[in-house]
Amino acid sequence: MENVALRALLAEAGLSNCALARAIVTTGAKEGVHLGTTTTSVKRMLEGAQPRWPVPRIVAKVLTTRLGYRIRIGDCGFADRSPVDDTFDGFACASTIDGTITIVAELSGRDLNRRNFLMGSAFTAAAFAQPAWLALTMTPANAEGARVGSADVEAMSMMVRQFEQMHRRHGGGITRPLVVQFLHHQAQAALRGTYTESVGRDLCSVVAEATWLAGLNSVDSGRHALGQQYYTQALNLARQAGDTLYAANVLGEMSRVTIEVAQNPGDAQHATALARSALQLANGDATPALGAYLHAIEARGLALLGDAKGTQEALGNAQRSFDRDGTEPDWLSFYGESDLMSDIGQCLRDTGRPQQGVALLERALGTLPDHRVTARAKTQIHIAAAYLELRDYDKADQVTAEALAAIGPLSSSRIVERVKGLRRRANGRHDDLDERIADFLS
Repeated sequence: MENVALRALLAEAGLSNCALARAIVTTGAKEGVHLGTTTTSVKRMLEGAQPRWPVPRIVAKVLTTRLGYRIRIGDCGFADRSPVDDTFDGFACASTIDGTITIVAELSGRDLNRRNFLMGSAFTAAAFAQPAWLALTMTPANAEGARVGSADVEAMSMMVRQFEQMHRRHGGGITRPLVVQFLHHQAQAALRGTYTESVGRDLCSVVAEATWLAGLNSVDSGRHALGQQYYTQALNLARQAGDTLYAANVLGEMSRVTIEVAQNPGDAQHATALARSALQLANGDATPALGAYLHAIEARGLALLGDAKGTQEALGNAQRSFDRDGTEPDWLSFYGESDLMSDIGQCLRDTGRPQQGVALLERALGTLPDHRVTARAKTQIHIAAAYLELRDYDKADQVTAEALAAIGPLSSSRIVERVKGLRRRANGRHDDLDERIADFLS
């Protein structure tokens, strides 16, 4: 049956099928929801098809904005399947390990069983502030309960490393369902089992790593607010297990994702504060690579704030830390000299030294191994951005073409966000480059 109500609203708003489709995609993207609505999709809606959630809500939002008065979902001829009010809070910080694992189990369970769970929630940098403060003041809890052997914990750790490798090769969109299912199973097993205190702490540390990975994959799938909740619980678990360095690593990742995903002017300040919280938590005990990683992220935040002197000081600390001797934990195996060079190159580019920045970024790309597919693609985008700063638009276009070809097979919202950032830097200064990026994003 034809959707007469929607057709009438489109006529009143002066929107064509194509214009509505574009508005749905744009509005969804602002909320962190990546939709594939097309002109054909709108035609089907007008013919009476009920689109999948959250499209009905977004259609109503688009029409409300266009017409200047409230349009409800039912006014558009759609069934209102809005989620009922839910008191579950994935940012809640339990005071015990069992309490935190219970939150992780429920968060991952809801994620598995409700496809629209937090799908429409955008990234909010301030949401990390309270978890970061609690991490600095929290006292490790006593692990009680259950009997699980060290071999079980080791096997779980190996699985986390394998999932992490898959993520870095293929992107979070492909690996996320596997990681969330694995996390849910392990969190439930931790709640049901029994273990000694020492094994319990190791188990909680590994569950924290799996929770962090679920957050990374969720953000990489465009589900930013959901990812933030996983990060929050990973931080709580690591602190309660007494794994201070891993907790510092999670805070570092919170800072990095704030730099990469958030768009508000004040978010660089949040990112810098998170990196400094991580360094404070590590309290001088960070391994060489972890210290370099945290100082480099601090430098990235300061560079975005325009603090060239502070950026240089943080980069000096990063290099000095990296040059020390020491053994690195398995969970930090990804951060090596190539990654540090890339971070330094980005900072130089963003503080008025793009020539030096592009040189370091190209060295980083040349030393990244082939299996680091996502890292290589991201580095190419950073190189293209550096060439834009140098006003070498033809070279920027060439590198962008190579980057987009590499990105094609990946499933990574974070990389797409970086492409959008590159488009903003280009700002229409080169027609071929602008058209190339526009075609990719469409």
